[in-house]
Amino acid sequence: MSHTARNRHRSQTMEDMENHNNQLLGQLGNKVHSLKNLAIDIQSELRDQDETLNKMDSGMGNIRGLFKKTMSAMGELSKGGGSCHMCYLICFVFVFFILMKYFIMG
Repeated sequence: MSHTARNRHRSQTMEDMENHNNQLLGQLGNKVHSLKNLAIDIQSELRDQDETLNKMDSGMGNIRGLFKKTMSAMGELSKGGGSCHMCYLICFVFVFFILMKYFIMG
């Protein structure tokens, strides 16, 4: 093979390799773009879920406060009156649940 033929073959090989590299770069660019879009979608979903969790936490805080008030009122009721009030309360709760069972079960 002559020197000129080798140079042409080398330059053709280099050109083929460069074209192949350009194709691979294009594919890599497309994959990077897809990953970027996926990351943006994940970020958006996380923001929505964080907002939902904050709303739920706020609602639970309200329920927690109501439960604390009820428990403190029950504590004051048990301390304030004698044992008679507590017996009435226990009997009321017992009868209430029996009636609820009767109405629900039919």
